[in-house]
Amino acid sequence: MKKIFTLLSIALLSTTSLFAQSPVTIGNVIIDPYVGIPNWANSIMFSKYDASNTDGTQENVRNYAVNGSMLSYGGRFEYLLAENFGLGADVNYEVSGFNFDYDDVDTVTLQVTNFHYDYTAKKIRVMARFNYHFVQNDRLDVYAGFAGGYKHINRTGYQENISTGNRNEVGGSSALIPVTLRVAIGTRVYFTENIGAMVELGAFGGGLLQFGLSAKF
Repeated sequence: MKKIFTLLSIALLSTTSLFAQSPVTIGNVIIDPYVGIPNWANSIMFSKYDASNTDGTQENVRNYAVNGSMLSYGGRFEYLLAENFGLGADVNYEVSGFNFDYDDVDTVTLQVTNFHYDYTAKKIRVMARFNYHFVQNDRLDVYAGFAGGYKHINRTGYQENISTGNRNEVGGSSALIPVTLRVAIGTRVYFTENIGAMVELGAFGGGLLQFGLSAKF
């Protein structure tokens, strides 16, 4: 991860000779709507059936699918307190989980019952954010950021008898540690005086890579 951050910094710094004035300054408000990849839970934990995610008694598991997508969604707000320092907020949201059909066999009667199992986790992070802008010119704004705040997870699940339609709710707990952090480096490239694009590489608190639009006022 350290090598990736170093390489990105070098690549971003190497472009500074192409431009000449500051795109952001004291008093500017910057808004960045973005998407993030990957959704770690769906990419790693739920990419395929794992008996450790259930009670392990399911037989003949089939039609396994992931709930949600590989993307997360969010937005950032930043106010430039000084020429190189900004303070703001970062909010992002993602959905993960899985569902599948399986058979349950009665060990006495040997009767087979078909069930559908579904688990969904909706995660939202709300973080205060601090950015240090170490490269600024007429089109490019490169920054390092640190954010910290609150993480909430709403877990829901159910087990449904496919034949009868009877359903048992099997909801789970919220986040064990309701705290989230993010350390990142990113850049904004402005196509006009106020509109541009952004890309950010970060650890924790959302997708490894986040990209989207940037609006400056």
